[in-house]
Amino acid sequence: MERVTWGLLFALAGMPAFEANDLVDKYSPFYYDWEGLQLGGTICAGLLCIVGFLFILSGKCKCKNNQKQSPLPE
Repeated sequence: MERVTWGLLFALAGMPAFEANDLVDKYSPFYYDWEGLQLGGTICAGLLCIVGFLFILSGKCKCKNNQKQSPLPE
């Protein structure tokens, strides 16, 4: 049993030595274009950040701190 465990350990440790591009077909439905996905996510995050800043700076976002405080009864 110990030999089987060591054999599996060495087999799993050697797996990263294989190149993933040779194992996956680019026309497979499970192939992902990671560079394109990263670029699209960065563009989407940048646009959402800009829209958020424009919304905050537009004056339509009213904070509750700007309203007059009613005097507290004592």
